[in-house]
Amino acid sequence: MLNYDITRMKQRVEFGTYDFVEDDTISGGHETFKPLTTVWCGEYTNTQTQTFDNLGTHVNADLVLAIRHNPDVNKKLSAKYKDHEYKIIAINSDDRLNAFDLVTLQDKSGLSNNS
Repeated sequence: MLNYDITRMKQRVEFGTYDFVEDDTISGGHETFKPLTTVWCGEYTNTQTQTFDNLGTHVNADLVLAIRHNPDVNKKLSAKYKDHEYKIIAINSDDRLNAFDLVTLQDKSGLSNNS
């Protein structure tokens, strides 16, 4: 995606993984987000056609962010944006010079353990 106004990239998003941290609770510990990289981003709004396409493919996206192309960002990572944690469900990548990637996110709290 080449046509994105860079002045809209006013927010930061962290991409990382989850580590299990042991503690004295009954469960023995909890998962904590471990950031690996932080990049500038901007929210991206789908066109009406894209929204209908997503409905037809049953994509349940909560948020789409535009970031500069970054080969280190992949679907194995999670994201933390505005104090919310998300699972990456799709990356529309563009590796051309001065290009942007669209990262589609789904709120982690809305996911079942099977997802």
